[in-house]
Amino acid sequence: MSLQSALENSIQTLDSITFVLGSNQLSLLTLVQIGVYLSLIFLLVHYLNRLLKGFLLRRLIEEKGVRYVVANLLSYTLGTFIFIIILQSTGVNLSSLAVLGGALGFGIGLGLQYLTRNFVSGLTLLIERKIKIGDFIQFQDIRGYVREVSTRAVVVGLKDGSSVVVPNSVLMENQVINYHYENETLRLTLPVGVAYGTDPVLVTETLLLSAYTQTVVLQNPPAQVIFQEFGGSSLNFELWVWVAKDLIGQQPEILSTLRYAIAFYFRRNNITIPFPQQELWLKNPEAIGQYLQPDLVAAPPPPTAADPLISLSEILQSNHYFKGLNELEIRQLIEIGQLQSLTEGQILFHETDHGDAFYIVISGAVQVYTETLGKVLATLGPGSFFGELALMLGIPRTASVKAIKKTLLFVVKYPQFELLLQSNADFYEAIVAALSLHQEELAQRKAELAQKGLLSDGEEDSNIMGWVRKRLQYLFQLSS
Repeated sequence: MSLQSALENSIQTLDSITFVLGSNQLSLLTLVQIGVYLSLIFLLVHYLNRLLKGFLLRRLIEEKGVRYVVANLLSYTLGTFIFIIILQSTGVNLSSLAVLGGALGFGIGLGLQYLTRNFVSGLTLLIERKIKIGDFIQFQDIRGYVREVSTRAVVVGLKDGSSVVVPNSVLMENQVINYHYENETLRLTLPVGVAYGTDPVLVTETLLLSAYTQTVVLQNPPAQVIFQEFGGSSLNFELWVWVAKDLIGQQPEILSTLRYAIAFYFRRNNITIPFPQQELWLKNPEAIGQYLQPDLVAAPPPPTAADPLISLSEILQSNHYFKGLNELEIRQLIEIGQLQSLTEGQILFHETDHGDAFYIVISGAVQVYTETLGKVLATLGPGSFFGELALMLGIPRTASVKAIKKTLLFVVKYPQFELLLQSNADFYEAIVAALSLHQEELAQRKAELAQKGLLSDGEEDSNIMGWVRKRLQYLFQLSS
């Protein structure tokens, strides 16, 4: 039997098996054809949906959520219309299926009423645009940016990188805080308590100074200090600052930086932050003296030897290029750094490599050597500092460095250092001031760069500090 005859027999067999559906008598072959057509329609709807979202509607509808809903409605409507035409072309009497479809639709409607409610809620959100993609919202314990608004749910991206899918009906039926809704600025509140006896005017001046040292704090509206109350153990104030609405997702970082600044300036102005205290007076101390058993009190365990801890701030302040930085600027350096581990024998960099980082040895040891001469120049242990000038002036490495045992380094790399210089003019000026104390060495480094042809045309300057400024502006893309 040939393949063609076998196929014809199979088709005849399928066509001979019939089913009665309402007033329609359908063969098994017709049902198979309808299934194939339905699969093709699903593929067509899927690819049409992607085409509408990604290309055809992109120029017409800017809002991503609205574009997705319109694409869904158009593709699904077209798919349904094509399916109805196919049913009619196969001889199915749709009018006879109305009663059966109505009963089936009633049952499905009961089961899908929650899905329908979410769909209607999603359309309402997209039409009213009370919540849009990119908005920062707070709902119960959820705080994050809206990443997607679909016909079923809203996807909220959290600070930790995860996402929460919230049904549309839940958002419609509950209170939602939208920090971006018709706002250009947002207020951050930072409560502060100071000791009794402190001059409130001095507190106000110090808090405002702390606020305006932060570049993210807006000048308009101006920051405010509110004297809240006379507390049980402190005078309680609130610092109000305004930031651009796009920074609301960075609220913890901004408040943290403000607290560092306040602590720094409070110490400078001898302003004390108190802690709650209570005093206990015994009316008859002799009556309970007999119950006190000093011999029963366990003695504290003897101290155990431990490896000395490395203080990054002390090491940075001891470095002759950074010792002019204040506490806040040292903290900024520490904050942008990261840790890097080296295994025994691992090479950190080779001589003549581009200087794109500086390092502090936390534990272990590294060896500084020259490959061309085959000579060891130094061995650096915990607390040692190297590579700072190479980073700041873009000087090639003059020696190679490798770990002679398992080593942990603190490293500040070029991208983070560049961002710090670009975002903080005070830090840039502090670095220039620190470099100005070593003009003889800077002149030597400039001559070496010129000899190697590593100076750009626009940074030539007879004044060494003028050259340093131009060099920093060139390397770190700073505005002059």
